[in-house]
Amino acid sequence: MMKKITMASVATLALLFIPAQAEGNKCATGKSGAGMMEKCEVGNPGKQCRTNMNRHGSALLVYLPSPMRMLTRIENDPKLALTAEQKSKLEAQRNEMMPKMTKLKEEIRTVSRAIKDACKKNASAAEQKANVEKLAKLKTEATMMKLTCIDGVKATLNKEQQAYIRELRQAKMAEMRKNMRGRMQGQGRMQGQMNDTKCQAGKGARK
Repeated sequence: MMKKITMASVATLALLFIPAQAEGNKCATGKSGAGMMEKCEVGNPGKQCRTNMNRHGSALLVYLPSPMRMLTRIENDPKLALTAEQKSKLEAQRNEMMPKMTKLKEEIRTVSRAIKDACKKNASAAEQKANVEKLAKLKTEATMMKLTCIDGVKATLNKEQQAYIRELRQAKMAEMRKNMRGRMQGQGRMQGQMNDTKCQAGKGARK
């Protein structure tokens, strides 16, 4: 059944759950010019900037929304107004999917680690082929499982509830983009101040 999901279905899901991405969908480059690898938190050099479309550790082939996770948090929201039957269906979907996805994620981590370890030991591409193909198969399975979950949520909610979920998600994404811009602007100002300080120190040394 999972193999019957078409690209048209994927496109429909994207329109329903994924709002328009911010222009360029990337971390703004400030005066530091560090681009996508700029630090997201001032004073936290260990935390790197990652967009939702650049999550290298994801179990999925592409970024996909998590409507089930959102529904778990707001299932008692009076505006969403889930019926007892809908709650029961959603719970059944969660109970069926979560153990399978957890197992897949663990397998993906294991294979990914094996590939990295083999690479450190200078394993050739030919020697890595079997694990790479296994990883691709596991990620494909995880992605199709996630799409099936999204299909299940769509089938359970009515149009008004779907619109409300989309509204909440768009608001959340807008807030995230705003916060990201604020952090990048703060970083740009901080880097500019550091550059000015270095410049002034250099002038003083030349004197």
